[in-house]
Amino acid sequence: MHTSESMFLSIEAAVKGGKAVVSADDSIIIAMMQEALKHGRSATFYVSPAQAQAVMRVYWTPRRAKEIGYESVSKEERARIESELGVKDMGPWFSNRIQCPCGGVYGAFEFIEQGLRHHGKDWVGAVVELKNAAVLRINPAQDAFCPVCRQILPTGHWYGMYAPDGTLIYGCCSGPDVLTA
Repeated sequence: MHTSESMFLSIEAAVKGGKAVVSADDSIIIAMMQEALKHGRSATFYVSPAQAQAVMRVYWTPRRAKEIGYESVSKEERARIESELGVKDMGPWFSNRIQCPCGGVYGAFEFIEQGLRHHGKDWVGAVVELKNAAVLRINPAQDAFCPVCRQILPTGHWYGMYAPDGTLIYGCCSGPDVLTA
């Protein structure tokens, strides 16, 4: 358990690093995420799972999921992520799969593999261990690369990772063609 002092030291470290820490009621936080989404601003929000899920519910309509190919990641792919990459299977995952002209495919496995290369195992492990917070990336600016030919893929990669009880842990959405509630 954190003391007030350690909490404020963490806040101070984040602010010193050029980040902002905001405390507000749910409606304000959700409106901030929707505003970033609507205007194409790229931001990562570390918020309550309920706040993140409120935005994801508005974003991931059945029509959008079908158009993008956002679907459940198979148990086999999740098992491969755990066995080959050492990232524990936290529960249901959703992702689109991007087909490269060379035949390579970028999906959840390649996304986690890229995350490990860019951030390291400690960071990825810390994210999948979150219990009371969710990470929601709005308009992420991360490129997806074909695992075979290493070309940048022109289509975006979208994902959502949930705990077994349905609580959002890590996800993303991109605007600006999203209506805000």
